[in-house]
Amino acid sequence: MILSADLGSSQLKLLVMDELGNTRKVTAIPYRTFTPRPGWLEQEPDDWKRALQGGLQKLASEMDLKEIDVVSFSGHMSGVVLVDRELKPLYPCIMLSDLRSSEECRILSETVGEEIRKLTGNPVIQAFSLPKLLWLKKNESEKYERAFAWLSPKDYLRACLTGKAETEATDAFNSLCVNPESRTWEEEIIAGAGLRRGLFPPIHEPFEEAGAVTAEAASWSGLQEGTKVVYGGADMACGAVGNGLFQTGDSTLTLGTCATFLAMTDGVQESEFGKITFHTHALPGRIYALGSHFNGGLVVNWMSGMLSGSGEADYELAARLSEEAAQVPPGSQDVLTIPFLAGSGSPYYNDRDRGAILGIQTAVTRGVLFRSMLEGVSCNLRQTLEIFEKLQGGPLERIVLGGGGVKVRVWPEIIKNVFDRRLLEAENPDASAVGAGLIGGYGQGIFEDLEKVSRAQLKIRRTLKPQEDSVKIYSGLYQKYLEAYGRLQF
Repeated sequence: MILSADLGSSQLKLLVMDELGNTRKVTAIPYRTFTPRPGWLEQEPDDWKRALQGGLQKLASEMDLKEIDVVSFSGHMSGVVLVDRELKPLYPCIMLSDLRSSEECRILSETVGEEIRKLTGNPVIQAFSLPKLLWLKKNESEKYERAFAWLSPKDYLRACLTGKAETEATDAFNSLCVNPESRTWEEEIIAGAGLRRGLFPPIHEPFEEAGAVTAEAASWSGLQEGTKVVYGGADMACGAVGNGLFQTGDSTLTLGTCATFLAMTDGVQESEFGKITFHTHALPGRIYALGSHFNGGLVVNWMSGMLSGSGEADYELAARLSEEAAQVPPGSQDVLTIPFLAGSGSPYYNDRDRGAILGIQTAVTRGVLFRSMLEGVSCNLRQTLEIFEKLQGGPLERIVLGGGGVKVRVWPEIIKNVFDRRLLEAENPDASAVGAGLIGGYGQGIFEDLEKVSRAQLKIRRTLKPQEDSVKIYSGLYQKYLEAYGRLQF
């Protein structure tokens, strides 16, 4: 049995996988995100440890934890946790979408930005770890000086089991100072950024053995002392494995609060610099491109919360809104939404972007508004689709669709027609957790071929094919969307 611990942005998901790659059990424990100031997003690392303990207690009521042969990890990317020599957190985790380090981005762009661009193909933006580290040095200098290492979120949780402050290539690359070919720290960029080299932990491969569950960890977790632990990977890298992405052109679109669109590429490419980002795959020598759309399922959460009156996402209401939206013809009666409620991600990466609803009138219903919101996000996603297809010189033939957003049943129907592409809706919603489990099994020799077992376990619920009439309508809507965004600059 393989235990996969997937540290998401809102909950820890524990998934138990057998030696054939089948999911046997899944449980999840939520935790809070804090916003102590506008634009700041933090989590308490101790909450993750408590979630792991609680999740394992739930599993122990259903199975004998001694059956678990190996533990692997996945986790939300680009977070930063400073720890001391006892591996105790010195400061809350600064999360990927945190917006406090804009000045540090400017400084790093001027000092090492060109070197980072040549090395990684990426711009210096707040979504990466390096600006967060520089912010900590400038604003929390006492904690920065006391720190023994900085860790990504899942690396901290793994350290709670093994007692080792280490990282692996997929999360380390999101710092902006890792060579994608050698998968080692780039010393000159660290020095140029003015950061202490000693803070950067040893880098390993995702499938390598990270150690074993210590006696202390066994006492609070319930896991058997000596259980093997594998490094695992960043959630997007694990999601790529879970959805069978290994060859150029393989792609997956995950409809979460932040919609993420991944495509395997031939390597880092500069032609669309700043519109998408590049990241390392779990297997060496492979690169995937990533479109990050911060206003994916966020618009569903926001609108359902507004209409419910609670301010919190109401998924039952969202399902009803989806049914109402399904009765509205494509184009939402000429209502057009620019969906940037939280700034924009790909391809603009502008935290000053704002949302707008155009063409609204008294006859507009909430179903029309909801459909227009989903159409606006889908148009934004099409921008990344066009970038990916430009990079590979042809259409994407295999787009795997997943994430909680597929439960909003009208949304996949909209996307297939906005894209004018065939979509494969995955049956398993836990791609990152599955990918981490497969990586753990591969690292321990349970699976001989990672790509083969990945594709074998991927189950497709249905294939969605575009409809000619709707494609024509959405082609016109997409052009209006691009024009409207160009005119609505705040």
